[in-house]
Amino acid sequence: MRVILMENNNVSAKVPDGAQAVTRAFSILELVLFEESPVKLTDITEKLNLHRNTTYRLVRTLMAMGYLEVLDGGYVAGPKTIAIGRAPGPKNLLLRKCEPHLKGLCTVLGEVTNLGILNGDEVLYLGRWEDVHANPGIYVRIGQQAPLYASALGKVLLASLSDDERQSYYRRCNWTQYTPHTVASPAQLEDALQEVHRRGFAEDREELVPEIHCIAVPLRVRGLTIAAISVAFPASRFEDSRKLEYVSLLADTADAISADLDLAQAHGTTQPLFR
Repeated sequence: MRVILMENNNVSAKVPDGAQAVTRAFSILELVLFEESPVKLTDITEKLNLHRNTTYRLVRTLMAMGYLEVLDGGYVAGPKTIAIGRAPGPKNLLLRKCEPHLKGLCTVLGEVTNLGILNGDEVLYLGRWEDVHANPGIYVRIGQQAPLYASALGKVLLASLSDDERQSYYRRCNWTQYTPHTVASPAQLEDALQEVHRRGFAEDREELVPEIHCIAVPLRVRGLTIAAISVAFPASRFEDSRKLEYVSLLADTADAISADLDLAQAHGTTQPLFR
């Protein structure tokens, strides 16, 4: 089983009037960035449901600005897109500080590790590390998003919100059932979040993807949750008797990352990471 998390190809969704061209341009960039090989013009047109002439004009504009370039008959990220991704800033500092620790945890456990941040009503996968022995079915692209209520990372981030913020989120949530195990109501989720507060970690037991079990813990800087980290297991490899060991390793990793971020902030090397 090879799983890719949800992608929204409706480029008109939640877009204010007058911003359609901007939205379409960013949708093209996202599509190109998420593909592992050059994307042809016809693929962009079909996947984003755009007119061919519109697609051509937008692509030519993005190329002229340096955000796209041609490779092997298709389009790939241009130098300016790559430069933006490497630009200094709080989120890139977070990723740089997390990478050695989460890569190390991935090697120790032989499983996929993830870094996620709150992005509206979803969790955004900011980083992902995979060991050579990790399950190839756990396939999450960096930059993709997942629902907060159905993921371990998301539950950790939700648990950090105030009561009013959570209640507002519950009213907006559509409660899609991704598997028979997905949380189905605000009351059920609130019970789960109370468990997160009590135990210090969150679980996703095949709630988002069948046969995938995740554990997540908060990543805090000076007491404020700024992100969450997780490890994902095939259900067949997850050992319930070792759960506290997994949680301990995750918590130690989070503490080490937090210490690095505290040090960076103390030295004034970045803007505050707090939201």
